[in-house]
Amino acid sequence: MDEIKTIDINDYQGMLTYIHEYWKHITSHHPKDKFSHFGLPNSFVCPNDGIFKDDQFYWDSYFIILGLVRAGKAELAKGMIDNFIFMQRRFGIIPMRNRWFNLGTSQIPFFTSMIEEVYQALDDGRYAQWRRKAMRAAEREWKDYWTNKSLTELHLVYHGLSRYCDHFITHLAAEHESGWDMTSRFHEHCLDYLPVDLNAALYKYETDLASFYKSIRKPRISAQFLKLSEERQKTMHALLWNSEKGFFFDYDYKHKRHSSFYSIAGFYPLWAKLATHQQAEKMVENLPHFERPFGLANTQATGLSEEYKQHDYPNGWPPQQWIVIQGLLNYGYNAEAFRIAKKFLDVNQRAFQKTHQLWEKYNVVTGTPGDSERYPTQPGFAWTNAIVLRLLHQFSSETTS
Repeated sequence: MDEIKTIDINDYQGMLTYIHEYWKHITSHHPKDKFSHFGLPNSFVCPNDGIFKDDQFYWDSYFIILGLVRAGKAELAKGMIDNFIFMQRRFGIIPMRNRWFNLGTSQIPFFTSMIEEVYQALDDGRYAQWRRKAMRAAEREWKDYWTNKSLTELHLVYHGLSRYCDHFITHLAAEHESGWDMTSRFHEHCLDYLPVDLNAALYKYETDLASFYKSIRKPRISAQFLKLSEERQKTMHALLWNSEKGFFFDYDYKHKRHSSFYSIAGFYPLWAKLATHQQAEKMVENLPHFERPFGLANTQATGLSEEYKQHDYPNGWPPQQWIVIQGLLNYGYNAEAFRIAKKFLDVNQRAFQKTHQLWEKYNVVTGTPGDSERYPTQPGFAWTNAIVLRLLHQFSSETTS
């Protein structure tokens, strides 16, 4: 295992000051149903104060919370989790965001990871009951949405693995549920694929729930979730791992074959710790498919749709940088993790010096704000701010010594 290199956090001081000052501009309170938004009981951080003002997105919130707990705002982060519990109780779903027209679609699930981040930040003996309530809400989500065989919008479809699927059961809206809106990854047939990122996230739910139930001395339930995680891991190795290419791919269960399309989603098994060390070694060898001068591209550079899609090469998205960096650290690839983290921090520093803002995504070939598609690439973006903050402290000499 390589020694973790460090950065001098003072080199990024201007960016840090901007991030800390910007929280107040993107903290929203929308307690009543009004127009396209429904009300939420607690304040929350929205992606930015532009086109996403007053939106609490599902998968954004995990990455935002990574920064909030580091910024000393764990109570605000806890309120965001409580908002999700409120939505689940009111609507029976954790929707992709707090808008009426999104109630038929969720997003890639990160709820257990959010809960544990906040609990670790707040734990002083007073939050054990809150953690129980939140983890049981995550268990309901796992059971009632992602692995429920009786839903019209069926997610659990093949050998115990799940797919993205919206209430209207369309390829287009299922792709929205992935968070990758839009991408060449699913070849416009998202419903046909068992996505590697989704099933890695569900594996992490199962291991997180196993750990939770063990911690509250319920060994029988803990063992059940551990067994479920082992079954999912075994199936993912059988169906999603391509030993010849040394990479995890989405699986087209309709045609019983691997996708041959390289996407950064293949690294989620490292983040979720379900890959073997031999698989991780092969995955690292595949980094050149994605790594460019300013970070990791979301996909391979060739074989893309004729119509440009924003989750494709050459764009790199902050959440995916985080997932890969943490996955590499999980398996001891510290030099590779540091190299990618440094590229990501520096492309943000570069953008900040030129525009005085951080951005939703980046073109990792040119080092400029990401190429737009469905809407203009947004400035002042919360998940970018949060991940920059977290990585600055994670790799700072002040915190790793």
